[in-house]
Amino acid sequence: MPTNTQPGDPTTVGARNFRALWAGAAVTNLADGVVKLALPLVAVSMTDSPALVAGVTLANTLPWLFLSLPAGVLADRVDRRHLIMTMAAVRALALAVLVGGVLADVLPLAGLYAGALLLGTAEVFADTTRMSVVPMVVPRNRMESAFAKLTATETAANEFIGPPLGGLLAAAGLAVALGAGAVGYAGALLALAIMTGHYRSGRHRSTASTPGLRAEIWEGVQYVWRERVLRTLLLVAGAASGCWAAWTAVIVVYAVAPGPLDLSRSEYGLLIGALGLGGVVGASAAPALIRRLGRQVVLVTSMACFAVLLAAPAVSSSARLIAVATVLGGAGSGAWNVTYSSLRALVVPEEMMGRYSGVSRLTSWGSMPLGALVAGLTAELIGVRAVFWGGAGVCVLVLAATLRTVTSPQFRRVEARATASDEPEPTQAHRS
Repeated sequence: MPTNTQPGDPTTVGARNFRALWAGAAVTNLADGVVKLALPLVAVSMTDSPALVAGVTLANTLPWLFLSLPAGVLADRVDRRHLIMTMAAVRALALAVLVGGVLADVLPLAGLYAGALLLGTAEVFADTTRMSVVPMVVPRNRMESAFAKLTATETAANEFIGPPLGGLLAAAGLAVALGAGAVGYAGALLALAIMTGHYRSGRHRSTASTPGLRAEIWEGVQYVWRERVLRTLLLVAGAASGCWAAWTAVIVVYAVAPGPLDLSRSEYGLLIGALGLGGVVGASAAPALIRRLGRQVVLVTSMACFAVLLAAPAVSSSARLIAVATVLGGAGSGAWNVTYSSLRALVVPEEMMGRYSGVSRLTSWGSMPLGALVAGLTAELIGVRAVFWGGAGVCVLVLAATLRTVTSPQFRRVEARATASDEPEPTQAHRS
């Protein structure tokens, strides 16, 4: 990894930059939590069709299917911080337009879909890039701690604080909730502006020629395919993400009055907030659980918790029971994210991180629009509970497949190979 000799303590500079990145991620995810609760509520105010309501989630997640790989390549070509800041500005402007449409009462359902699509596009580029910045500012021996902090904060903001706050704001007015999201993205842009230095991949700083887009995408895909453990975990994450998107796409129809749970907008926000509560607990506990139990046990247990989240509304219309299951599902999600992200950061070289993140997001998040589409059609033709039954069944099958194909010795071999590498800790290379 190339270095330079700028004055200043690299540890101090790195810590300051990580705090700025952390703050930007927190504000961004708080805005995400508010907006992603508000968008389906706007759709529910326009139509009572489950399929059309699920269309908002479909539009918002569709970019993951088509843009994850190009986003990963772009993250390895440009200054990663500048890319994240640009996407924050795009999201703030998109929400400003939606707010205007809602206030003027001229926003059509197609316009809502278009706004959700643009927000999702910006999210693809920002989220794919953000995780590739972490190894540039955090030493290897602090990687799990850094990802635990980021995951816990993002989960708390996106799923614990954001949804209840979004519910309260939506009760005051849907335009108020969307406007708060715009302010949040603008705040994230300011937080990232505090970071110093450049954040281009060392590969593109040190080479004069840049391979073609297709060649770089293929290189990233080949790298993922060679790593059996990471490849398997990506496929598992893809199945889980599709099921999660299905749950997200129709839970608003099931929960908000006149659905079976008969919740108000603010109560619905609290229910979704239970997901974040569990996520914070799971992410915070993950490093200790990894040390005590090993990665395989943590990942398998996480998937089991997620199956409970999906099964609860299939078997019961008790808001309390579903809230408890939602906390468990969130805990599993938080623990999974920290366990997988820290393993990925240890194994994947920095110059490959953007493209690997692109392949990872395509596999694990690209399934979300498919899950939302299937959920909308299933709910429309059969019923909402059929969506939950199907998702729980898929999770159980994936859990069984994981136990058979990925073993603890395989995890240990991957970790040993990563630990044996001589890659130095982050230096002033990324801080000019």
